[in-house]
Amino acid sequence: MSQIKKVTCHIVAAPVQKPFTSSRGWIYKTRGSCILEIETNDGIVGWGECYGPSAVAKAFIDTQFGPRIIGRDPFDVEVIWEDLYNRIKDYGTTGMAISAISGIDIALWDIIGKSCGKPIHKLIGGSYRDEVTAYATGLYFIDMDRLIEEAVEEAIEFKQNGFTAIKMKIGLGDLKLDIRRVEAVRKAVGDEMRLMVDANHCFTVPQAIKIGRELEKLDIEWFEEPISPEDLDGYVEVTRALDMAVAGGENEFTRWGFRDIVVRKAMDIVQPDVCAAGGISECRKIATLASAHGVECVPHAWGSVIGVAATLHFLAALPDQPPSFKGNPPLFEFEQCENPFRDLLSVEPIEQRNGKVSVPNGPGLGIEINRHILDQYRVV
Repeated sequence: MSQIKKVTCHIVAAPVQKPFTSSRGWIYKTRGSCILEIETNDGIVGWGECYGPSAVAKAFIDTQFGPRIIGRDPFDVEVIWEDLYNRIKDYGTTGMAISAISGIDIALWDIIGKSCGKPIHKLIGGSYRDEVTAYATGLYFIDMDRLIEEAVEEAIEFKQNGFTAIKMKIGLGDLKLDIRRVEAVRKAVGDEMRLMVDANHCFTVPQAIKIGRELEKLDIEWFEEPISPEDLDGYVEVTRALDMAVAGGENEFTRWGFRDIVVRKAMDIVQPDVCAAGGISECRKIATLASAHGVECVPHAWGSVIGVAATLHFLAALPDQPPSFKGNPPLFEFEQCENPFRDLLSVEPIEQRNGKVSVPNGPGLGIEINRHILDQYRVV
């Protein structure tokens, strides 16, 4: 019987040549991640990734979770998930404890796939699609003297590179400037481009409704994180007031965290992150919960190629939302800011072509990790 032999956390970080920010005001000067490696006694290695502060995820894994899964059968992936969750239920039902479990869950699915010689999506229900439509996440705030010009230039570059959908940042502290910036991007990329906005929860309910009504005139597909995630009643207000879809949930965790959001239809689209919300196992449950209540599931993705690959497998196994003769597949978030762990960590990078990204079809995650990149950028 295959058994888990070793659990290793690799903390990596790299400087960003062009620091950027969003409405939150934090300057991103580095990109980093907690990359998780799990090895079995028969030599199979699975890879996972934990969203959020890397050192915190590592602390949870090194002190709480890693020792607990040594000797366990990796095929008991959901049994292990429940055991780890119950281990920290008294103090860790959300946040970084769940991010740490997420990385373990992804790595175990990678091991299972490699053991069976099958890609993960074939083991979690099958493949509805072998490629997904990607949207480029970008248009952050970089040069405060050229906020509109830089957004237009970046959007045009995305269009020239084949993207057919873009998500841009808003939340500059000036609603009129936000609208002018979105207007300029819409004019530059044309009406055929699918365009979404992300406020990173910076508005009040009245502000969100006010700017939302202006954004609707620009054919914005969804309004992401308009208000603070704690204000569920506020989300209900904003969602009911606007005709365009309201999205959120990237900072929510587990099926229990999403339960009230979905049941109350506080959002039209929920966005669990497989590296944060509980891994592939738990995101499948979140998606099922959402489907039962007529809420779309379009996962958030931010991180290395491991998180990218895990998200692609999850998306491949999600049905159209809702099914139709033309098809209504969920979109894939392909964040485009500078990140060597997205672009270089896999021997064969995952890339978009003509707005599409192929779902990996190799065993497990379907990627081969470049250990040279781990060594080059290793912090701990």
